[in-house]
Amino acid sequence: MANRARSEMKRKYVQTDERRLQAKGDEDAASASIAAYIAEITGELATLAGRGNLPMLAYFLNLARVEAQIYVRENGCQEISRDR
Repeated sequence: MANRARSEMKRKYVQTDERRLQAKGDEDAASASIAAYIAEITGELATLAGRGNLPMLAYFLNLARVEAQIYVRENGCQEISRDR
């Protein structure tokens, strides 16, 4: 009887852990999606800053773009355009 109770507790623990991992995976996917969007937008803003003769702003925007691209590369499965 004790083995059966232990087995049931272990099964419940594993199911809970699997749900927790799935939720974490969903959060990671959402974060990667947001980072991909940030990479795209900051790239466009950096281009505008460069055209507007704002080199320091362009630099920081490009820095943010690269950081977002690195996050996506390490945590997501989305392709990142390399045209900027």
